[in-house]
Amino acid sequence: MNSNSFYDAKWRDGEFRPKIMAYYYKQWEDFHMGFHQHDWTEFMYVISGNCTVETNKDVIAMRKGDLIMLDAGVPHRLIVESGSPCRMLNVEFGFQPCDGIYPSMNQMANHNPMFAKLLEQRLDTIVLRDYEDIQVNLRNLVFELDLGGEGKEQGRELMTNLLMSQLLVRVGRLVAVEAKNSTERQIHQYVRQATEYIHQYYDTAIQAKDIAAAVNLHPVYLQRIFKSNMNKTINEYLVDLRMDKAKMLLARTDVPIIEVADHIGLNSRQYFSMLFKKMTGISPAEYRKSKNTISSWTDYEVEIVDNI
Repeated sequence: MNSNSFYDAKWRDGEFRPKIMAYYYKQWEDFHMGFHQHDWTEFMYVISGNCTVETNKDVIAMRKGDLIMLDAGVPHRLIVESGSPCRMLNVEFGFQPCDGIYPSMNQMANHNPMFAKLLEQRLDTIVLRDYEDIQVNLRNLVFELDLGGEGKEQGRELMTNLLMSQLLVRVGRLVAVEAKNSTERQIHQYVRQATEYIHQYYDTAIQAKDIAAAVNLHPVYLQRIFKSNMNKTINEYLVDLRMDKAKMLLARTDVPIIEVADHIGLNSRQYFSMLFKKMTGISPAEYRKSKNTISSWTDYEVEIVDNI
């Protein structure tokens, strides 16, 4: 890790605050920068246009409103294609002793759990997509810097530090929010895959462990996220689906009742009749009759058996 890294613990062991090392606006076009790295952490904000930022690990497409934060020492390069100019704001920052101007990195970490979490994650590269408040924060920061430079007046230096601290805390919050959203999207994806599998194989003797294996999750974890998202267990969902299919077969087809159980993945006709009556309050034969479907003699025989 670079000695000037944003994540270096020394910035929190003492009382240090952010310090702007350099900032500039520039419009790029038909530009392919070579790989390089900075001694300090860098913000790159796209004011207009499109570009690509390539690091030693990722290739990141950037558009208007996007912000990327690169830790000190991260190799990267900027690529802007011909005919598509990109205007950017770059800010490099490090740290300096507080000298009576606060908050410090230590205070921000102690009083903001999301910022503390960001420091623990040690993300070499952070990308935030089109957050208007980030743009406002950066604009206000640069406005203060343009008024005369950091350090010439203590009031302006205090304001600059407050805006920079606000920006860093906001980045920590947004990273936490995006991580949560990403996790939720992944969970929804697992649940969607599980329901698709159930709909595809409901007519076979599937169990929760088979569904979990199909989506590459531990059965206990899948059961938990499935119940949380669907408000019913996997087995309850499977039973409901099978009963819906059974109702369709009874109401719309002439499939004999004794065969319906096989069509919905149940290997016991008696269990099917018992489960159907439990779920609907009536027997399969009574349900078929209620739908004005002509019952066969076989259906009548099953009805007699079911009522024994």
